[in-house]
Amino acid sequence: MTTTDINDEGTPIDEGFWRTGRAERLGLVIDGEHWFPAFAEMLAQARHQAIILCWDVDSRVEMHRPCDAAQAPCHLTAVLNHALSNNPELTIHLLPWDFAMIYAFEREWLPLFSRPMARHPRLKVRFDGEHPLGASQHQKMLVVDDRAALVGGFDPSKWRWDRRTHAADEPLRRDPDGQPYPPFHDLAFAVTGPISRDLGELARERWQRATGQCLEPPKTTGHPAPWPADHVAVALDHARVGIARTLPAWRDQTEIREIETRLCRLIGEARDCIYIENQYFTSHRIGEALVARLEEESGPEVILLLPREKDGWLERLTMDVLRARLIERLRTADCHRRLRIYYPAVAGLEPAMVSLHSKLVIGDDREINLGSANTSNRSMGFDSELNLSLLGDREESRASIVAMRRELLAEHLGTTPSAVAAAEYKQGSVAGAIDALNRSAEKRRLEPLTVTLDPTIDRQVPDAAVIDPERARPPEELIDMFIEKRSRRPVRRKAATFALLIMLFVLIAVLLKFTPLGELIAPRELLDGLAKLREMPGGTWAFLGLAVLGLLLGVPATPVVVVAGLLFGAWAGFGLAYSALVIAAMLGFSAGHFLGAEALRRLAGKRLDELSRHLARRGILTVFSLRLVPLAPFAVVNMVAGATRIGFRDFLVGSLAGLAPAAIALTIFSDQLLRTLLDPSAATIGVLTFITAVFIGIGWGLSRWLALREQASGAS
Repeated sequence: MTTTDINDEGTPIDEGFWRTGRAERLGLVIDGEHWFPAFAEMLAQARHQAIILCWDVDSRVEMHRPCDAAQAPCHLTAVLNHALSNNPELTIHLLPWDFAMIYAFEREWLPLFSRPMARHPRLKVRFDGEHPLGASQHQKMLVVDDRAALVGGFDPSKWRWDRRTHAADEPLRRDPDGQPYPPFHDLAFAVTGPISRDLGELARERWQRATGQCLEPPKTTGHPAPWPADHVAVALDHARVGIARTLPAWRDQTEIREIETRLCRLIGEARDCIYIENQYFTSHRIGEALVARLEEESGPEVILLLPREKDGWLERLTMDVLRARLIERLRTADCHRRLRIYYPAVAGLEPAMVSLHSKLVIGDDREINLGSANTSNRSMGFDSELNLSLLGDREESRASIVAMRRELLAEHLGTTPSAVAAAEYKQGSVAGAIDALNRSAEKRRLEPLTVTLDPTIDRQVPDAAVIDPERARPPEELIDMFIEKRSRRPVRRKAATFALLIMLFVLIAVLLKFTPLGELIAPRELLDGLAKLREMPGGTWAFLGLAVLGLLLGVPATPVVVVAGLLFGAWAGFGLAYSALVIAAMLGFSAGHFLGAEALRRLAGKRLDELSRHLARRGILTVFSLRLVPLAPFAVVNMVAGATRIGFRDFLVGSLAGLAPAAIALTIFSDQLLRTLLDPSAATIGVLTFITAVFIGIGWGLSRWLALREQASGAS
C-alpha cells in the first residue's frame, strides 16, 4: 500500500515510498555514544513486543560506557534479559543476517543469548538467510510495541561505539576482546507514533519470510511511547516520514527499488545543495543523477563525505576502484566547479582514519533520507535495505532538515551549528562555509579527498556487475565473465578425464577386495612401506622438496596432491600439498619474471599470447578462476603470470584462494582411498563411492552445462 499526499507547494511526496505517515516525535541519533544507550533504554521500556532486524550482532558488546552494572545492565545479553525479566508480557524477536563465511573471523560465531542453556524463553533468536546467493539482509531496525522505532546504519555489534569527538586516543573505544579500534561515525532516526505501526508490520513480514512464523501485532497499551530522552533530543514533532525499501527478486518476492527511486528524485529536485555522507559510493544510477545535475549551468552544489579509503585491502582493491571510476566521471562533468569531496580528519589519528559508516542524503531543506542503504549498486537492488525520509512538507520540517545538516557539519569541523549557519550566510553557500571553517579548524576538519586510479589496477578489476552487483546474476553469466568460450572445450575434457581417473581408483579398490588381485599386490605390505617412508627422518621435508621440484619441472599438480593425501592423510597431506603448490607457484612466477615474455614466447608460442592476455585483463580474479578451472598446466600458468604485467600480490592472493578447494578435495579423496585399501569393507567402499559420485557429478555437470551454454551461444 502507498499513500499519496500533497505538500504545501502542491507537489506529490509519495513517489518511491512504500508508505508515508506521521511521526509524533522524530530525533536524529548521531554516533554510538547515543545510539547504544538509546537502544537499551527503548528495550527497557518495551511492554509486549520488540523486533530487532540487523546485519550483525555481538552478545558481548557494551551498551553503556563506562560500564557500571550497579546502575544499568551493560552488555547486550544483560540488557535483553533485564528487559524480559522486568516486563513479563514482553517477547523479543532478534533476526540477524545469517552471514557469509567471508565474515567468519570478524563475528561472534554463536552469540551467548542464542545458546540453548543461556537463552531466555521469551527471547526468540533466528538468523535470516532468505536472500539470493551473495546478497545479505542489511535492514537495521528496532521497533517497540508498534509505538517507537530506531532505523539507521547501526548494528548492536562491535566496532560501532564511539563518542562524537572521535578522539584518536578514546579509551572506551574497545571491542569485546579489549582491543582498540579506529573512530566510527554513524546515524539513525528515532521515531514514535503511527509510522511505527508501519515499521512493525514491515518487521513482522521480514520475520515471517525468514522463519515461516507469523507474528501477531502487539497489544495496545496506555503507557507512553518509549523515548530515550537522555540520549536523543526531539528534533521535530508531527513529522511527515516516508519508508523506502530495497528488496531483491527472490522466489515469490518481486524486486523493489524504492530507495533508488527516492534518492534519484531527491537529487533531481534539489535546488541549492545535495549533501551526501556514505560508506560506499559506487551506484551508477546515483552517479548518473549527480552527473546530470553537475552538467546543469545553474544546478546545485554536490558535497560528498566519504571515507578516506576502505579498511581492508580487498575492499581497497575492489570497491575503492569502483568509487574512483565514478568520482572520475563526476569530476569530468563538474564543468561549473560545484563538486566538493571530503573525508573527515581528526588530529593525531593518522595513519588510522574515521570509519565513516553513515548512509545519508540531504536535498536542500526538502528531504533528509537515511537508513541502511549505501550509495552502492547492491544497496539499490541486491541486498535488503530500509531507509526513512523526513520530508520538508512544512516550514518547521524544512527548518529541522537544515538544522540536522548543520549539526553534522559542526561535528566534522569541530565547531558549533551556529558557527556553520553564520559561515553559510557569510559565504553564500555550504561549500564556501566548509572551506572557510576548514581554514580555522584545529582538531577536526574536512580534508579534500584526492582519488587517483592506478591504470594497472583499474585494468585488472572487473566491472561493478561482479564486485558490486545491483541484482542477482545467474551462474552462467559469471562463467561468461571469467572463462572465454574458446577455452571451455579443454575444461570439459579435463573434467571428464578427472572423473574417469577417480572411477579407475574405485575400480582398483573393488578388485583388491573381491578378486585374487588383492593377494598378489598385498595392499597391507604396500601401506607398511608407505608408512616407513612417511616416518623416516626428514621424510616430510624430503617429500615437500621433491613435490616442489616436480611441480617446477612440469609434473601435474593433481598426482602430487593425491600422493600427499595417500602418504600423510587428509589434513597433514593437504598442508604439505598446499605448501608445495604455493612455493612452486611463487618460484615459477619468479622464473617467468626473470626470463621475460620474449623468452617464454619462443618456448610456448601462440598459446602464451592467449593466456597472457587472459591473465593481464583480470588480475586476482583470473588467477583465482584459473586455479579452480585450470585452462593450462600448473607450471605454465605460473611462468606466464610472471612474464606478464600482473602484480605479484595479485598472483599470490589469487593462487592462495584458488588452490585451496581442489587441494582439500583431493587429499580427502586420497585419504579415503587409503582407508579403503587398508580395510576394504562395505562401509569404506561406500564412502569412497559417495565421494567419487560427488566428484563425477560436479565434473559431468560442469561439462554438460558449458556444452549447453556454448550451443545456446552459437544458436543466438
